[in-house]
Amino acid sequence: MNLDSIYDLKIEDISLGYVYNSKKQNFTCIFCGETFDEGIVYEDNHNFITAKRAIEQHIEREHNGVLKTLLSLEKDITGLTEIQSKIITGLMEKKESKKLAEEMGISPSTVRTHKFYLQKLKRQSKIFLTIMNLLELQEEEVESKELLKNEKLNEELLKSSCETNSLHPFFTQYNLK
Repeated sequence: MNLDSIYDLKIEDISLGYVYNSKKQNFTCIFCGETFDEGIVYEDNHNFITAKRAIEQHIEREHNGVLKTLLSLEKDITGLTEIQSKIITGLMEKKESKKLAEEMGISPSTVRTHKFYLQKLKRQSKIFLTIMNLLELQEEEVESKELLKNEKLNEELLKSSCETNSLHPFFTQYNLK
């Protein structure tokens, strides 16, 4: 799996760190492309686990979890600045603002400001995603209407061509089968 295709995934799949392919019946890591086939039992530290559990273990061991891996991606993919990534990492590690500020060499009020801004960004992102989803639905609706319109036009053309190629009334008065 290519990280460029991460944009095509559902939020739920990105959050999991893997996608499930129902046709192939396997789980694929979105970060490295490793797959685990459903129906196969995998061994893990003398335990037997399912493919789903195996992919979850893989993501934790090989990629240090989904959140850390996403935070390590480049700014042009995440949209986060280095400071924002460090603040989120601090939140993930349950560090207090004062401790985080010391480690980053900034004031605790700056850390609180960044936290506030990240919460604001989260709220705005929900609205933005909703707007974009509605726009997509509207575009799909327009395309559907165009298809329906074209189908009706084709039916009318077919009907009119049948009428122009119809038999003389003399031949249609008899019900011939």
